[in-house]
Order: sequence, then structure tokens, then C-alpha cells
Amino acid sequence: MNLMEKTIDIDFREKAETLIDLLKSSYAFEINVTKLKYGDYFIAPDTIVERKTVCDFLVSIIDGRLFNQAYRLAEHCERPVIIIEGKIFSGEGYPAISQEAIKGALITIAQTFHIPVLRTTSESDTAWYINQLHEHRQRVGEHSGPLLSRKAKNVDTQKIRILRALPGIGAKSAKTLLYHFGSIRNIFNASEEELLDVPGIGEKTAGKIQDILKENQI
Repeated sequence: MNLMEKTIDIDFREKAETLIDLLKSSYAFEINVTKLKYGDYFIAPDTIVERKTVCDFLVSIIDGRLFNQAYRLAEHCERPVIIIEGKIFSGEGYPAISQEAIKGALITIAQTFHIPVLRTTSESDTAWYINQLHEHRQRVGEHSGPLLSRKAKNVDTQKIRILRALPGIGAKSAKTLLYHFGSIRNIFNASEEELLDVPGIGEKTAGKIQDILKENQI
């Protein structure tokens, strides 16, 4: 896709009529409704936006869906961004969840998965941010030479970067874990006893890993 074309791909399951209308009328986007494998919006050449209303964000913490989505975005997308739309995290009509759990989820997204989170107040505000993300990608491509990607050179390097966010895990231990279990999902699902079978992983490190994964429901 030509970077000069102001086109955005939107997943067909995305229900945001006001936002989509604003992208067309206020920011002159050509909208391509399609089935996206990841996220809700694709901004060429490499940005995937996962948009959540505050209510959906809270529900996704409770049912565990949030961290599965963050994992897929981090592993498969070059420049993932999560937008949380809404002014407040609590009040009438919102699921009951502690502020500590909300803050913990935001920290996990930022530290473990290295995904930026943008807060917006409304669909109009979200449209502004999406337009700015699009313009930024154009400026980088047109005026700063080759597009720089934060994506690791290969999938294994990306996985190692995620694993190194766990307590007591360095580059060598991350590689050993991947070799032993074969995937991040298997590591996250491993019991403490299974972690102890990995060379170089002691009781203290295995316990800390289990504690942080249980705490954040990964």
C-alpha cells in the first residue's frame, strides 16, 4: 500500500459507527472494512491498533482475555498500540474491579509485553489519535529514511524480550526456557515443578515467575 494513500483497514467486527464516520468525514480516510487477524485497525505499513472501551477493558481483565490479546499483539505485530476509550475506570454500569488490579494490568501491558497504551475520552478523541498515528508513520517514512521497526529481527528474539521481563530471567535463561518448553504459552502454563526441571531455574526464580503470572492471570 502506498504510504501517501490515506487508507485505513478496519476489522468488520468493530462496532464504532461515530468513530468510523469521523475518520471519513473529518480526516478524509478511505475505509477498508475487512477481517483483520489481529487488532481492530491497521495503519500502513506496520501499526495495529486494538481499541477497547473502558467497560470492555475491565471485562477483559476479569475474564483473562486481555493478556492473551496482548501476547498475540506482542508476538505477531510490529507496532501494536492499545487504545482505552472512556474518561473513568469506575462508576455505575462498570464491572467491579479494584484500582490495584487495573493498575497492575496496565503495568503488565507496558512492561511484560512492551505495548504502549493510549487513553482517549471519546470516539472523537480516538479518531484524532488514529489520524495522528497515521500522520506520524507517513512523516517517518517520508522524512527520516527507512522506517524503523521495533520488532525483533526474528520471532525468537521477540519472545526472549518478553520473557526477560519476568523476575530473575536474563537472556540466557530466556533462551533455555524457550528451548525447553518450545513456546511462551507453554512457559506461562507450566507448573512450578515443571519450571524447576529447566537447567538454571531454581526454586526462588520459579516461585517468583509463578507468583507474577498468577497475580496477572496470564
